[in-house]
Amino acid sequence: MKIPGPASLLIVGASTRAAACSAIRAGLQPVCADQFADRDLRALTDVLFKIDEGQSWLEAVLKREPLDWIYTGAVENRPEWINSINQRHTLQGNAGDALKKVRDPFFLQELLARQSIPVSPCLPADAPTSSRERWLRKPRLSAAGQRICFTENGTTDPARVDQYYLQQFQPGIPVSALFIAFADRCVLVGTAMQLTGNRVLHAPPFQFCGGMTVSPVPLIWRSPLKELGQNVARGCRLRGLFGCDLIWNPDREPGLWLTEVNPRYTALTELFELQYRLPLLHWHLAACRSNSVSSVPPESSAAELIRILKICEKQQISPVSKGILYAPADLNAPDLPLEQTGWQTPAIADIPDPGTRIPAGTPVCTVYGTGDDHETCLASLADQILRWQRLIQPERPPELSRQEACNMLWPGKESEKLFFSGFFSSGNVSGSFLED
Repeated sequence: MKIPGPASLLIVGASTRAAACSAIRAGLQPVCADQFADRDLRALTDVLFKIDEGQSWLEAVLKREPLDWIYTGAVENRPEWINSINQRHTLQGNAGDALKKVRDPFFLQELLARQSIPVSPCLPADAPTSSRERWLRKPRLSAAGQRICFTENGTTDPARVDQYYLQQFQPGIPVSALFIAFADRCVLVGTAMQLTGNRVLHAPPFQFCGGMTVSPVPLIWRSPLKELGQNVARGCRLRGLFGCDLIWNPDREPGLWLTEVNPRYTALTELFELQYRLPLLHWHLAACRSNSVSSVPPESSAAELIRILKICEKQQISPVSKGILYAPADLNAPDLPLEQTGWQTPAIADIPDPGTRIPAGTPVCTVYGTGDDHETCLASLADQILRWQRLIQPERPPELSRQEACNMLWPGKESEKLFFSGFFSSGNVSGSFLED
């Protein structure tokens, strides 16, 4: 349901629905520039236009009355857009030198070289590598795991070598940590397991396709993650929400490896918000403003957010999960039901218009799971995945049983160990979490 009154926050990104819901939960009226302009986003707010390579959408943004604005993925890769929008609107987030530093893997590697959580080693794209290790070729301008591959699966065009870099592959569990950087300190909001390249969701290799909250933050992680957030926020001069993507491998020191930093509202932010019932965009804006004012009201300070999060973690917290369904083949979107959920976890979101042509390997919609613990939460997600896949492609014979789908999300009971050590595998094994 739309909040009456004029827009109070501009949101720009490839997909802005989750951030728009967060804005409404924070008492704001968003207006969005979005690549998909899905039905549920249009039901929530005004969507000006779809983002494309043309300049018409940008011209329309610049004609709006001045607003605070934020961006979602992958606008961090387009600093020229950010600079243009900043001519008219006030960014509550990261730009300029801060953005340049945080998106530079070699700057981060040096910044964290002697810290408890280092960056997984990085090399220039044309550097020689040892055959004893596996390396990933990663684009410098990318988001959500797009265009990542193993070095043995291809070569980099010499003319484009400066557009890529190499990062050592770390087998283990893909996880993420969400932070909010205030002027005086950085607050660890929570941790989550990430779904990437998962076959049950038909996601391409390495493609981000969802995750599940892990709360409270595992004790073994708490101190090193707080240190990581503080070091990154201070070293890059970040403000507001940002996320760190990591790999957890308890069998190899130091255990946690940083792979990259997303200096914005992340795709899993909404899960923490729904879990804690906490309007995180309110705290994001308070943190950004704390960097530009001499004093912060106590009720909007980092100390107050920490106090609230401690209360939340002492309560019985049920995890929340989501999965992004990708099209296994070219298809036309069916008429999917529209939900308005507020603080309730939806069954489905990011809903395309009926008849929309969706190419193979691109997102169809997002589905959600809930439960009293991590096992039942992922079982719920598996049920929802199978349910909506049947509705999206009723002519396609079922490929998986409920148990098979659940096993692909959670492939082993050995995961009962410390934070589900071995919970997922990033090697290409049967039922693995991340497929090569």
